[in-house]
Amino acid sequence: MFSTFPYKAIKYQFSSDLPLITLTGIGFQNITDHSYSWHNLHRHDKHCLIQYCISGQGVLTINNSTYTITAGKAFLLNIPSNSHYYLPQNSTHWKFIYLEFSPEVLPLLCKIYNKLGPVISLANYPSLLTQIANFYTKALNNKLQSVFINTKLAYNFWIDLLTYNLAYDANNLTKTDIAKNFLEQNFANSNLNIDTIAEQIGYSKYHLCKTFHKQFGISPMKYLQNLRISTACKLLINNPTWTIKKIAYHVGYNNDDYFCKVFKNLKGITPNTFRKQSIHYDTLQTIYDFSATKKIHLCNHISVFLYSI
Repeated sequence: MFSTFPYKAIKYQFSSDLPLITLTGIGFQNITDHSYSWHNLHRHDKHCLIQYCISGQGVLTINNSTYTITAGKAFLLNIPSNSHYYLPQNSTHWKFIYLEFSPEVLPLLCKIYNKLGPVISLANYPSLLTQIANFYTKALNNKLQSVFINTKLAYNFWIDLLTYNLAYDANNLTKTDIAKNFLEQNFANSNLNIDTIAEQIGYSKYHLCKTFHKQFGISPMKYLQNLRISTACKLLINNPTWTIKKIAYHVGYNNDDYFCKVFKNLKGITPNTFRKQSIHYDTLQTIYDFSATKKIHLCNHISVFLYSI
């Protein structure tokens, strides 16, 4: 499908008052130089990246987790983030096509991230590959300069990608997926601990911590803590008459003083200050914070309000 395409990189820049999802860049490359390396923590260009491997292999690292990207697989990233992708020494080449989207796509990216992680397989979804090829063909023929045509194609692609995500067969869930689901369903239980979670899936707690961190880039108990505090943010905004003690109880803390301490450590402010300032928060930014802390701190500040999208 991609074999006849020329190697090229194309950029787009749109000016619009509307928060539209747009394709901002696309390219087709065959990397053979082992100096190819992108460290993304301090990059100034802000976008969401999908990079699909056609042949060869590359490596992606996020925090302390490493993923090998082989033919048929794609990785998803928010940039900037604490991530790094490169051509490893044991690979002769890495042929791929990449798509860069505007930051407005971030809540959708995080939806996929939270379920499948940063690496997904597209080999069995030819319709998605056809859309990627269509993007590139139109780019080569200068047919994506219109913001509305560009946005329509971008939305269609992400909706189909989400459909693939939602149709993910539950039989393919790993035990760490099951552990994550268990945490999400039981985070309000103040007695929840690593031994309970490990017993639930039949792992030792040491093996659980190792596999959970490898798959999701965060420890189970840190994930639990982030989930509780993110939910508390939502409750603080949506329930202005609730006391801090009541909110603490609803997210799994019997001691409201300890809850306030954990909250301040994560957010840098107290729950009361967060509540007073929440009216000034940017909606998209708040959501990003909620989704990102659930995965691997890949997102910096996201909003709870739109997480239900």
